Amino acid sequence: MKKIYHLYKTFQPFTYGGVEAYIESIISSKSTFNHYLLSIGDNKYNNKQKKIFKKNFSYSSDVTSFKLLKYLLKNINKDKDLIHLHSPWPSMEIFLLICGFKNLIITYHSDIVRQKYINFFYKPINIFFLNNNVKKIVVTSKKYFETSDLLRKISNKKVKVIPIGISNTPYSPNINKDTRNNHIIFIGSNRSYKGIKLLDKVISSSSQKFVCIGSNLSSLRHNKNLKIYENIDESLKIKLLSEASFMLMTSISRNEAFGIVLLEALRSGLPIISPNLNSGVSWVNKNKITGYIYKTKSYDDIINKIVKINNLTSEKYIELKSNARKRYESNFTLEIMNKKLNKVYNEYFNL
Repeated sequence: MKKIYHLYKTFQPFTYGGVEAYIESIISSKSTFNHYLLSIGDNKYNNKQKKIFKKNFSYSSDVTSFKLLKYLLKNINKDKDLIHLHSPWPSMEIFLLICGFKNLIITYHSDIVRQKYINFFYKPINIFFLNNNVKKIVVTSKKYFETSDLLRKISNKKVKVIPIGISNTPYSPNINKDTRNNHIIFIGSNRSYKGIKLLDKVISSSSQKFVCIGSNLSSLRHNKNLKIYENIDESLKIKLLSEASFMLMTSISRNEAFGIVLLEALRSGLPIISPNLNSGVSWVNKNKITGYIYKTKSYDDIINKIVKINNLTSEKYIELKSNARKRYESNFTLEIMNKKLNKVYNEYFNL
């Protein structure tokens, strides 16, 4: 079987995030290819599919392992193996460019947004790398491709839009039940772009119950109408989603390129209130169809959209729930994603 090596700077269960979940779903699915993950972190997580290397140094959100770089040079067959790089990872991309690796496809998860000084120097290098070394660039939404300054400088023929997909759950969500008397749910860790201060303001001013699932959310604990869960198992998360009134996303920048948590809401038949980020987020959640989209960073508009959902008739609210589930089934299942990815892999290997 052909070998595909996935490269990313973190991995599950060492770190939980959208990219990590995306990679995990690919390598754990049944496939006609042998998938492996090469990453950096605690090597106690090594197994048949994951080879983890010790970190040597890190800067900002970038990280490097000399042993990983040595492994790539020694063990990857540039003619027979395929590297599936998950970007952005500047130091790895520069290494692959310098060492002449061209057996590459990339999933371009997001632009570099916050590190503007790094991006000033790195952007032209990345454009050259993508145009000259990478065979195919996978982006998770057409919306993100069209609004990325960097991707607009790449040949359209190289780009393939493949939305992220997640596996179905063993239960059927009750989309015919009005659950608006229950909690509002937020899923996400305390990262700079998640809008935790904005979320805090919304929770503090509300009489409704909130459930937040994620790490490092201690700044929210003063809210008496909030329950926080960390490191919960999947079955409990699914239960909390299925019982919720709607999902609230408070992200404030294009670092939130897609939002896998939105797919978890759609899968559960749960309406969404999300920001207009000019990224894949605004494509996943369809305004007035699967939920509502508010003006980014606007507390007042969030409150306005919460009031709108609360004032809907039961019939209209249940219509949002039904639309959410249908959107998941039509666009975001794991089977749909893997079928499209396998087509990209097959084209690379000329199968």
